[in-house]
Amino acid sequence: MQATEVKTHKPKMIERFSARERLLHWLHFCAFVALVFTGFGLYAPFLQPLVQGDAGWAAKVVHRVAAIIFMAGPFLYLLINPRKLIENLKDMFTYTWRDVTWLLNAWGLYTVGDSGNMLPQGKFNAGQKMNTVLQVIGFVVFSVTGLIMWFGKGGVPHEVMQWAILFHDLMFIAMMTFFLVHLYLVAMNKTMRESLPAIFTGYVSEEFAQHHHGKWYEDVKKQELIKKAEKRMKIREREKEIRGMLDK
Repeated sequence: MQATEVKTHKPKMIERFSARERLLHWLHFCAFVALVFTGFGLYAPFLQPLVQGDAGWAAKVVHRVAAIIFMAGPFLYLLINPRKLIENLKDMFTYTWRDVTWLLNAWGLYTVGDSGNMLPQGKFNAGQKMNTVLQVIGFVVFSVTGLIMWFGKGGVPHEVMQWAILFHDLMFIAMMTFFLVHLYLVAMNKTMRESLPAIFTGYVSEEFAQHHHGKWYEDVKKQELIKKAEKRMKIREREKEIRGMLDK
């Protein structure tokens, strides 16, 4: 009996994140995780051994090094690709009716895969935008309160230190909540499974892009058509120049 060959369909891929964006994302992720584990040990009984004795000294060093990396990340992004950073921030802080439709239909999309009346989304949906806005606020709050806690002992009023600790802790709770939701969506939710490998490879399938970020997908395709048209025009102009030179 002859075995039949099964042809597998290889989906067309589209770049979603550049190498620079992925590098900065993982830098931020690793710094945040290090801060979580070394800072959370102060409050979680099962992690107390990590913040006592020699282990406590090491945890403090790791926390401070991670804090420096965490604070340096946005400035590194600004240095490497300022245009892209400004473009993304502008998008993150701009909300339209598309974002409202995402908020109204997100539950159905991520639970039963039904997007309802959701309009095609841009590169970032409302949830991703809100997460990034929180990251920006968290960056400011963590940086200010963290520097006060690090360098302010004995130099700032006791009340200021207490307020710094309070806001540091509240910001941690808010960011950790969003972080866990984000982790669930990219790692466990079946409708978003392509998001996780995308942050490694930079690519998602065109089908995924159309379904979750339809407007962005259309914009990318339009730009590709424009570039192809411009390339053809340049080739034709060059051919005309060559013909003109040959006719002389």
